[in-house]
Amino acid sequence: MKTKRQKTKQQIISTIVVFFMFIMVSGTVNVMNGNAATTVYMNLIQNFVSGVMSIECMENLAFNDITIGSPTSSLANMTSFNIRDYRGSGAGWNVTAFSNDLTISNSADGINNVSNASIAMNPSTATILGLDGSSTTGVSLGAAAYLNYARTMVISTVGNGSGNYAVNNITFNVVYNGRADQLAGVYQAQVTFQIN
Repeated sequence: MKTKRQKTKQQIISTIVVFFMFIMVSGTVNVMNGNAATTVYMNLIQNFVSGVMSIECMENLAFNDITIGSPTSSLANMTSFNIRDYRGSGAGWNVTAFSNDLTISNSADGINNVSNASIAMNPSTATILGLDGSSTTGVSLGAAAYLNYARTMVISTVGNGSGNYAVNNITFNVVYNGRADQLAGVYQAQVTFQIN
């Protein structure tokens, strides 16, 4: 009987110890849960690097034939001209155009060139389209001018001009004075476009 009491006593003590340990462990877990953060934050970092600024135009622009001895103006439209500013600075830009003289290779006597002071450009009649959602606010066209020095075609003010733009139907004009000693042939000049 004594042994049975002792066993019962040991079982009771063991149960109390286990119960006490359970309360301690449970208390520890509760304390840890009580101190745990319920809201945490993470910063997302994305770096956008500068793209490029560029222009594209037609490779060739051909005018209608001019008859020697008949003063005239020969017109041609540059149907498409693209401007892209992906620098990400909003610094603005301007596009200029300059032409050298129209010339032919010909050893015969006579006039074998047309001065660049007789080659005109008129961007003011063109249209500007903002592609890829680009806004045309702050982007404007230049005035008609002869291409004997760099003339403004398109200009963007600071804070504008980011994106991709198409400028359609810029008129070019060769003014011929009707000289009878103009040599017949195909005359060529190179127009230089620059964006800065």
